[in-house]
Amino acid sequence: MDTEYRLDLLEARNDILDLISRYGQGFDHQDAELLRSIWREDAVLDLDFFGRFDGIEAIMGAAAQYWQASPFMHHWMANPLISLDLEAGTATAATELDCLCTYVEDGTSHIGGRYLDSFVRDEGGSWLIARRVFEIAFVTPMPDWNPAQGVEAEPLKAGA
Repeated sequence: MDTEYRLDLLEARNDILDLISRYGQGFDHQDAELLRSIWREDAVLDLDFFGRFDGIEAIMGAAAQYWQASPFMHHWMANPLISLDLEAGTATAATELDCLCTYVEDGTSHIGGRYLDSFVRDEGGSWLIARRVFEIAFVTPMPDWNPAQGVEAEPLKAGA
């Protein structure tokens, strides 16, 4: 393996790790611009029984609905296994998820599973998510969970 190829491989891996992180940061901080920046226009987001969304506009519409229903989300993604095909400009990843979501109507739930991702490199050399599929391992309601301190404590006490 020559140095240029190895450098491209490392940069691609870092770019993909950033996409995985930007997804969580975008959802957790309700950052629509950041969230929009990670997808291909024809991307698919399949969240199992939470819904399937085809195309970036449908994904962003779903995000707005999720933010309204669950104003507080905390995604922790770990153990990403990334496979790259630099010649084809494609990659896949499997990433474990642990997420805490505080829903306005139903209270807090702990959600776990894994994301199965497909990525493509665009003409400009940037990596984007083409498809993200969530495999749910569990959804555990936590009805008595309420933060005692922090930025999320006061809105919940006031009825968010």
